[in-house]
Amino acid sequence: MENNAIKTRTRKIIFILIILTLLLTNIIMGYALMSMSKRELRKQIDQRMLDVANTAAYQLDGDYLKTMKAEDVGTDDYNRAMSVLRSFQENIQLDYIYALRANYDGSFTFTIDPDKDDPGEFGSDIEATDALRNAANGTPDVDKTACTDKWGKFYSAYSPVFDSDGNVAGIVGVDFNADWYNSKVNSQKAVVIMLSMVTLTIAIVLALLIHTSSIEGEKKKISVKLEETLQRELEQEQELGSAIHLAYTDPLTGVKSKRAYLEAIEQINNGLADETVTEFGVIVFDLNGLKNINDTLGHDAGDRYIKAGCQLICDTFGHSPVYRIGGDEFAVILEGKDYRDRDELIRAFNAVIEENLAEDAVVVSTGIDVYDIEIDTDFSTVFERADKKMYERKRYLKSIKQK
Repeated sequence: MENNAIKTRTRKIIFILIILTLLLTNIIMGYALMSMSKRELRKQIDQRMLDVANTAAYQLDGDYLKTMKAEDVGTDDYNRAMSVLRSFQENIQLDYIYALRANYDGSFTFTIDPDKDDPGEFGSDIEATDALRNAANGTPDVDKTACTDKWGKFYSAYSPVFDSDGNVAGIVGVDFNADWYNSKVNSQKAVVIMLSMVTLTIAIVLALLIHTSSIEGEKKKISVKLEETLQRELEQEQELGSAIHLAYTDPLTGVKSKRAYLEAIEQINNGLADETVTEFGVIVFDLNGLKNINDTLGHDAGDRYIKAGCQLICDTFGHSPVYRIGGDEFAVILEGKDYRDRDELIRAFNAVIEENLAEDAVVVSTGIDVYDIEIDTDFSTVFERADKKMYERKRYLKSIKQK
């Protein structure tokens, strides 16, 4: 009897030690998972803010931002810059997006704020942070800690806007609510804690009821919780994917953005360097008369003119990517069938344009050239020849119109 009592006590002690070991293991794993989850979420949010800020900065005219004055508020040029930022404000999940400038005394002030309820006034001060100073020096950056102002508590990303000389002419700021970020972190903490508790519960049940029917029930509970967690992760990935799609798409025409164009150039140059790219062609397009339409009929009419010109390009060059690289400028990097049929396609396109010229419809000047392995070392030399031919075509169409 005494031996049986000792064995019973020994089993109880072993069982308690097992439970304590499982509990300690779950606490350590739960803390590690929460830390990893928090770091990954912050990384995703930082990257998302930078993507939005960089894309908006690409679409603003740095030469205009550099010379903008308080008297410009309400002018067509100011409203056009405002509409670029407002399109991001209305189409992407963020709290605020705005433009600002760095002053000679090291301070920063608002220039454009598309917020309809409580915008920052032109010239009003904004608190300087390390990320903002880095953007003023030409490097996009994200605040490491949340900042509080009269609008609330936010994490902010900043991206420089460059003028035509490559100098920083302004800065685009993007704010995400700190409470939103903290709620995301807390929700992931809750998931980790819940999974840890479920895991611990299952371990205890397994220790007590091995090979019983209750084990299957606990497994089903775990499966349900895991499915819910995976579903939330999928929704987050879809949200991030939507933001990236907007970053690579021109909001007015729906074709590829200037950012996508610059990355395509980088890929081509890398391919030329390692000899994986051996042929490509470039067509440069410029819409004739857009300034006159904007000045006489307004920018809404100008936007319709841009979209109509873009549609002509897309209808003809349907097998190659089309990029909007400026206000009235587009480019096509010829691929596949379009590259092989380029002469026939450009003749057909120019014939339509000359008919449009006679009918006062949309007129687009074009210039085309292709990579020559004997003389070209990178994308830019091919583009420059195509751009020169485009201006020659523009002068030709102008001479026809004047006759």
